[in-house]
Amino acid sequence: MALTDPQLRAYDTIVTPGRLQVVIRKEFDFGSLHQDWAHNITVQHPGPFQVVEIDMSHVGLVSSTFFAGLMQLHFHYTGGGSEPVRLVKPDARVVRNLKIMRMDTLLTVDPR
Repeated sequence: MALTDPQLRAYDTIVTPGRLQVVIRKEFDFGSLHQDWAHNITVQHPGPFQVVEIDMSHVGLVSSTFFAGLMQLHFHYTGGGSEPVRLVKPDARVVRNLKIMRMDTLLTVDPR
């Protein structure tokens, strides 16, 4: 069976009252599954949310596309009154890259 599902995404979203959780799947950086990921989330779930969590426990190092999307989520949701976006269990290399890019002060990180 061909992968022709237009809804094929490398993340899952879980919405509960006041909370948006985005679970990044291990295939996030494969092919073009990650393109426009943050834009798609903000369109599908515009908010407002008090808490926005990005669960990274299933992935290792991610591409620059992830970091660009992360900033898009940050500006969209904190502009609507959300607490800083929370990264849940990111790989240590992701945390290092956040510090290098000076993005670590914009987010909350729950380490692995």
